[in-house]
Amino acid sequence: MRTAWPEMELTELSPVTTVTFNYEYYYDDNCQYQHLQHMATFLPVLYTAVFLVGIVGNSILIVALVFKRRVQRLIDVFIINLAASDFIFLITLPFWVDMEASDGSWRVGSFFCKASSYVISVNMYCSILLLTCMSADRYLAIMYPSVARRVRTRSYSSGLCICVWLLSCCLGMPTLLSRELKKQYGKTYCTDKAMTEAKQIMSLMLLILAFFFPLLSILTFYCSITRRLCVHYQRAGKHDKKLRKSIKIVFIVVVAFVISWVPFNLFKLMAVLLGLLKQPDCFPNTVAQLGMKVSSPFAFANSCANPFIYYCFDNYIRRAMLRCLWPRVKISSSSSNTSDTLDTRLSHSLSNFVAGEYAARKRKRSLSL
Repeated sequence: MRTAWPEMELTELSPVTTVTFNYEYYYDDNCQYQHLQHMATFLPVLYTAVFLVGIVGNSILIVALVFKRRVQRLIDVFIINLAASDFIFLITLPFWVDMEASDGSWRVGSFFCKASSYVISVNMYCSILLLTCMSADRYLAIMYPSVARRVRTRSYSSGLCICVWLLSCCLGMPTLLSRELKKQYGKTYCTDKAMTEAKQIMSLMLLILAFFFPLLSILTFYCSITRRLCVHYQRAGKHDKKLRKSIKIVFIVVVAFVISWVPFNLFKLMAVLLGLLKQPDCFPNTVAQLGMKVSSPFAFANSCANPFIYYCFDNYIRRAMLRCLWPRVKISSSSSNTSDTLDTRLSHSLSNFVAGEYAARKRKRSLSL
């Protein structure tokens, strides 16, 4: 018979585990589960570090791009929204630090139980959708540069970001509606309501459509971009440094997101499928349980990684952040013009390449006739 965990097991759930999926209803009473003794000490320290580093890093990034300098690149609109999503999520992290430090007990009331869980869910969906938009933007600029020059405007980027926020808020609603406080043996826990088979199926569909499908789209975009650039380099006989730089930053951010979120969501997918199949074997259940616990800190850490990635790999953002920190220190801007107009140069470069390809195909057809 499958029942909820006893009190001891409820305290072991990480914030990401409890927020994005209620795993406690998929275990058999006959199974013995591993307890990670050091997680109770490790997680509060890790979450505190993520909170401090992430709040400072994302604050500097947002101020540098919004207040200190006028946003001149379309991709910066996506970067600002991604940093804002991470910042809002990080504000809720102290609640989870308190929960881990108090042995799983939730001490800040029902409102923050629902709200902080909802924010985590919205942050994940907002991040994957914004990265999909950034990848699609690069794909459009590389594959269809002539169309990109007409379509890619500031209102285009802002409109996409508004749609992403609205869709993410809607996708997070199941989490908001499913969260509640439960009292057991004198302790209060922030956890999910009982999972029915219909909720399990909805969770599976949401996971596939709102996470794995956008992730597949991102990989498809980059495979197409890589193939096009390889042909471009072979025809041109040289590598375009500006072209590579424009792709590099988005690609690295996507890789960081994949490393952070994919392991957890794979274990989450495994947990959902085991629940639907009513798998009697204890070993797969234990693997899914431990996998979600171990991988959830990586998901949280992603929110503080992006500012460092931008600082290291994007010269324009590095200068903007340095000006924000030391406004009176003169920062070298010898390459600012090339950085600020990188999208335009990229589009012109690929337009010439595509036009050459089109002319070659047209000549070939005329000769065959």
